[in-house]
Amino acid sequence: MTNITENKFESRDQLVTDLCGEVLRNLSQSINERQKASMLLSGGSTPGPLYDLMSNQDMEWHNVWFSATDERWVETDHQDSNERLIRAKLLQNKAASANYVSLKSDHSTPHLGQEDTEKNFANFPLPIDIVLLGMGEDGHVASLFPNVEDSQKAMAKEINDLCHAVKREEGDVDRMTITLNGLLNSKRIFLFFYGQKKLEVFNTAKTAKADQLPVSYLLHQAEVPISLYWAE
Repeated sequence: MTNITENKFESRDQLVTDLCGEVLRNLSQSINERQKASMLLSGGSTPGPLYDLMSNQDMEWHNVWFSATDERWVETDHQDSNERLIRAKLLQNKAASANYVSLKSDHSTPHLGQEDTEKNFANFPLPIDIVLLGMGEDGHVASLFPNVEDSQKAMAKEINDLCHAVKREEGDVDRMTITLNGLLNSKRIFLFFYGQKKLEVFNTAKTAKADQLPVSYLLHQAEVPISLYWAE
């Protein structure tokens, strides 16, 4: 089982401040060691305040590469686009010079666009320094969902691709996700979410690896340390 550190906070503001400091420390260390740094970012509303805070910090941002852990297959200016959120919140102010690699291409579906998305990452610094992941109440991380065939393929041990197209049930937009092996090609993973219900899902996932809780695949591996950042 992997090394799991649990950081629980009384307030969300304190969590964001501490996590921001830890992220910048890791990025700075990588720049010092290899003149560049890389980070995968989660979407949704939860990390917005963190990205706002990061954008105002001093850093050699032109030496930092960002991308998303997953992306809905919508235009990059669409309200549901993770890239749109990241550009609006993080690639601003002092961080405006950071590099961003898009998971989205001009193809009509992520399955058709997967090869081009993979090529986009040719110059992305590997191993990834930091992966920032949220988690759903169903235990999904990135777009690795329970009971979704494409997600299961993206979690397979033998897959060598960094990213994988994901089609869910009718009515949900298709997505591109970083594969499980892609997430694990990293130095550290920060798991960042709020609320008691998600904490209970996390605690259940720690007990055993299960397809029904994709996050458990991160918690039951020996390669990459996991740091939980949680507040009510």
